[in-house]
Amino acid sequence: MRPSGMLVAMGFTTFAAAAGCGGGTPAAAGAQAYTRARSEVIEHENCDVAGSHVEAVDTNGDGKADIRRVYDGSKHELCRVTDLNHDGKPDLYEYFDDSGAIRRREFCYDDTGVVNAVELYRGGKLVEREYDTTGQHKIDTWDWFDPTAPVDGKTGRPAHPIRRERDAKGLGVIDQWWTWTGDKVSIASDRNGDGKPDPDTVIVLGGSDDAGAAPGTTAPAATPPTTDDASTPPAAGGTDGGKP
Repeated sequence: MRPSGMLVAMGFTTFAAAAGCGGGTPAAAGAQAYTRARSEVIEHENCDVAGSHVEAVDTNGDGKADIRRVYDGSKHELCRVTDLNHDGKPDLYEYFDDSGAIRRREFCYDDTGVVNAVELYRGGKLVEREYDTTGQHKIDTWDWFDPTAPVDGKTGRPAHPIRRERDAKGLGVIDQWWTWTGDKVSIASDRNGDGKPDPDTVIVLGGSDDAGAAPGTTAPAATPPTTDDASTPPAAGGTDGGKP
């Protein structure tokens, strides 16, 4: 077996061991299960900027509020809405837990004012992300992160997820699975429609010995924007800790 073929095979073995159903708990040996569908609905959590405990901030001096912070009666910040590019439409919603740590972020990355991505945090650490990568106003990509992983000082996120599921064809079913091992990612697809990754579709990318694509397979593109902080708009480029 050529080294590249060996790496692809090893990548599939790694993928099959790591990709589980739902929360990622490995299935019993010989009984590996895969999730075929997830909710594609983008759930927007309300942040009442018309309430009585709202602080409006004009960051660029144009007389219009760019950030609105919503507080409860005890002056604890509940959520925040930010217009990053000053076009009058929200680009970022942030929600905080009782300790003041971030617990949820919602992004409107295409300037429509419609939420396209949702990030969930635990103890201030990113653990899950749901994404609309095609602009169809439905979730097609689901990422899971290791909350103990080091984070990039610029983005505040890990360099990449540990696992990804994607509805690459837009048919309402999961047909692509990504699994990271260090800086290598194994990507497997379901071509025959049985809800499981097909071994002959696996590609392994990253690392010093990139295996490239298996015959007839094209690696999905990833062009993530990043956010430096709550006052910086998403931009093209960056690590996979940003937009898928």
